[in-house]
Amino acid sequence: MDFEKAIVEFGTEAVLRYRTVAEPRHDNELSESFLRSFVSTRLHERFGYQVHVERLYIAMALDLGMPVTPDLVAVLGAFRADVAVYESGRPSAILELKIFDAASPLPSLGLELDKAQILARFAKLRIFVGVMICPIIVSLEARIERLHDTFGGNMYVGERQHSRDRQWQWSFACASLGEKCAFLLSRMRAPPKARPSHEATPRL
Repeated sequence: MDFEKAIVEFGTEAVLRYRTVAEPRHDNELSESFLRSFVSTRLHERFGYQVHVERLYIAMALDLGMPVTPDLVAVLGAFRADVAVYESGRPSAILELKIFDAASPLPSLGLELDKAQILARFAKLRIFVGVMICPIIVSLEARIERLHDTFGGNMYVGERQHSRDRQWQWSFACASLGEKCAFLLSRMRAPPKARPSHEATPRL
C-alpha cells in the first residue's frame, strides 16, 4: 500500500500546486499533462525509479522482450501509458491518472487498462489507477464509496481537500488493480456523455 499512498500524496500535491501556478476557477481544471509530469517527478525523487511519461505500450513491449508481431502492433497501436515505472531497465508498473469529474458512475479507463493488461500477461507488471475524485451529480462520499465497491480493499483515499473557492471538496485516491483488472475493464468502458446537474463543478 506504500506505493498507493505515495500516489495519493503526489496527486494531491499536483492539484494544489497547479492551483497556485494557474489560479484556475475550479480545482478540477487541473491539466492532466501537468498531473502526469508532477507525479512522475515525485516518484523519481522519492523512490529513485526510472519513470516515463506517456510511454508507448509498444515501446514497453519491446523493453519486456515481447515478440512484436503485426497483430500486437495493431492492438497496441499508438496507445500510451500515462506513467510507466521502470526497474533495471524494464517496466515494473503502469499508472493511469484520471480527473474523475464526469457524470458517469465510474471513470472511463477501459481502453487504457486493456492495453496494460495485455503487457501484464507476459510479464510481472503492477497496474495502478490514480483518481482525483470530484462531486458531480452525487456527493463526494457517495463517489468514494462507489469506487471502494469497485476496487475493493486495494484502494487508498487521501484526506478531503477544500476547493479554491471552498464551495466543495475533492479527494485523491489510488487503487492497485491486480487480478481484478479483467473484471474492472467491463465496468470502466466509456459511457455515453451525461449532462451534469447545476451542482456540478464545471471544467471551463
